[in-house]
Amino acid sequence: MSKDAILDQVFPTRAKAVLALRAAAAKADVETFQALAAEAKDLAAAFGRAPAAKRWDAFASALEITRLLVEWEQASLTAAIDPDRFLRTARLQLKRLRSEASGETFADKLIETLSVIDGEFDFAGIGPLRQSLAAIPLPVAIYADPKPKLPAWAHEREGSDKEKAPDLTVAFVEFTINGTTAERIQALRPRENHDLDIAVRVSRWPETATALVLSPISIEPPSSYDLPSFRFTRPSGDPPHLFKQRGRMILHAPQNLKARPFEFIYTAEFQPTSTEKPVSIAGQRTLRLDGSAPDRQPYTGYRDIDTKLIALRDQLRLEPLIPEADLDELLAVLVPLANLMGQSVQDNKFPAVISEAEFQRQAREWLRQLPAIGSQLEEQAHSTGGRTDLSFHGIRIELKSEQTKRLLPDDCKKYASQAASYAVGTNRRVAVLCVLDCSPKKQGPYPMEDGLSVHAIDTGTSPVYIVTLLIQGNLPKPSDLSR
Repeated sequence: MSKDAILDQVFPTRAKAVLALRAAAAKADVETFQALAAEAKDLAAAFGRAPAAKRWDAFASALEITRLLVEWEQASLTAAIDPDRFLRTARLQLKRLRSEASGETFADKLIETLSVIDGEFDFAGIGPLRQSLAAIPLPVAIYADPKPKLPAWAHEREGSDKEKAPDLTVAFVEFTINGTTAERIQALRPRENHDLDIAVRVSRWPETATALVLSPISIEPPSSYDLPSFRFTRPSGDPPHLFKQRGRMILHAPQNLKARPFEFIYTAEFQPTSTEKPVSIAGQRTLRLDGSAPDRQPYTGYRDIDTKLIALRDQLRLEPLIPEADLDELLAVLVPLANLMGQSVQDNKFPAVISEAEFQRQAREWLRQLPAIGSQLEEQAHSTGGRTDLSFHGIRIELKSEQTKRLLPDDCKKYASQAASYAVGTNRRVAVLCVLDCSPKKQGPYPMEDGLSVHAIDTGTSPVYIVTLLIQGNLPKPSDLSR
């Protein structure tokens, strides 16, 4: 049986991977590890049935996990929404690697090294982990063992025995908006022009093609946006080719708080259209743009509270176990309660100590006056063997009144488990905790938006999310603070 020598393909990838793993932490590059993982995956397929295929497949998984850890660190340092999603995904990738690659010496060594991410793991461990991965010896096989070629009669049945051209890949490397790398969900002020930069990598250029055109497609109404198309002419030099270009984009209208982000996918097409097909498209080619504009379309009437509310909404949207309908109902009660939180600071709406029952009565009246809530607001609904204070379409609202000591936002977490229990009893993943701090105070209020937060309560299997509003009452007069 004939075997193909592929050492010249394998060794450069291995060398680049070792250099990337050993590079200084400041030079860790997400795109580099993503590209190397893809190359390693291709080499695993090229080895065919040879034992080296399993080693390279495991190595590709290790590089992908490394990429996720680097992205986790970068997202945390840039205050991206829910940066821990990258760490969770890395752990899931490691779990899959354990199930598929156990029993192979090199793969077992990779798994043993990567297992540190399952425990208490922080950014300081990423560098040593990369160094350890680079130090694991990988026997570089010289020969592939391709699958046997089909006989002539089998080719005739399939209809063609033509030699296929190498894969043609257009990889979207990066979108940059106004000079900053695009987030998973990018906030974008509507009715303003914004710069959109794109970087694209092309594995090879077809002989008959004169240009590559990238165009956006979307289900959004065409009148609601303008996004640029990009055109690149035939390059000189050897592949791969890297192209960069800048365009302008605009969203024509702000979005409702409950609306999903605009979503656009860029497609690639070589011209003339008779050029070979298909083209494989990889990497980041989707833009998700949030056109919320609280300064132009306020939700609560308090700009900074609106900004915090949007961030909280985006955080909860990333949780796959929270249905969109539940999030909509949650936002329906959060907006008026957040407005009450702002009024309590602006007007000292609760100037004295009041009981929990009185606070519940006032909160009920405040919510029922809204036509969108009205009679749908329940009081003392049963859940998990207890009675919830208020409930709206199954979203439980727990109310507390602190009358003796001043609270800070983190202090409210001690009440969150009760709200979580009510949520679980109603088959929900979210609930609301509204705490009035009407204790006597000798200090001025903290920024009102700081009172809005979310706590993930561990139930032993998966979390329940409690949105907390800390309402500041019984505030001292500003003139009293200077005495």
